[in-house]
Amino acid sequence: MEHMAELGGTVTGFHVAEQCIDCICGRDLVKVDRGSGEIIAQKTVFEKEGLSRKLIADDGQLIIYDFCTLYVFCQKDYELIGRWQLGDDLRSDICGMAADRDTVYCSIRNGKIITLNRQSHLVKEHTVCESSMWSVKIYGPYLVCGTVDGKLLLLDKSTLSPEKELVLGRKNIGSLYVDGETLYAASHDGKLFRIGLEAFEVEACVKNAHRKMFVCAGIWKDALVTVSFPCSEIAFWNKDTLEKIRKMDVPLQLSGRTQIEDGFMYISSRNIAGIDRIKLS
Repeated sequence: MEHMAELGGTVTGFHVAEQCIDCICGRDLVKVDRGSGEIIAQKTVFEKEGLSRKLIADDGQLIIYDFCTLYVFCQKDYELIGRWQLGDDLRSDICGMAADRDTVYCSIRNGKIITLNRQSHLVKEHTVCESSMWSVKIYGPYLVCGTVDGKLLLLDKSTLSPEKELVLGRKNIGSLYVDGETLYAASHDGKLFRIGLEAFEVEACVKNAHRKMFVCAGIWKDALVTVSFPCSEIAFWNKDTLEKIRKMDVPLQLSGRTQIEDGFMYISSRNIAGIDRIKLS
């Protein structure tokens, strides 16, 4: 594992672009040169430290949630485009997030989704189910959501009403990854699923994929890559059969973020002061 960016603290969210990496570290947004690892821009944008923020990048914007607040920044210079208070407390905080060209979708605790129109900045609230949704992904005209009570929901984006439902167990479906017409899902009971999205059916399932909580990090060549931060391990699975190919032991801690890009996995964790990367070959 190569330490490629020293930022002096835990990176709680990042996005790897062609030339730069945009990071959240402490109260700051930090832009790092992808080749040299040097800091080329830095701006304080948050009032307090925080470890639960999430960042996605889309169409020249950085979209970040922090507890109950949604922020949108210009990716180039970190100028604030807008800030919206979507909730008030632990009963109404943001659990998951996704974005397409027109809309930001924020899942709110206890089964709601709040949408933000990216042009008009109009905010709308929709009640979807009775369970919180920590994982939300875009699939064409649909949202795919994993719920805390073990269900997978297929929602029409235009109405945000469930069209299909798949019961995967009783524990949180905490991580989703979409690869074309295939969805990979990680459950907090240790199960790893491959799901055909067109039929919305389970095609393969592995029990005890990791001993503790894990995430679906992405696809590398013909393998699905999963990461368990509490177990300090990375696993590779045949993406068609979910047969385990190999496992790597790496020093990680509690939680973190990952992105696979150009044969590398970029990774942050509580024990990493910045960003590391691993050559997957």
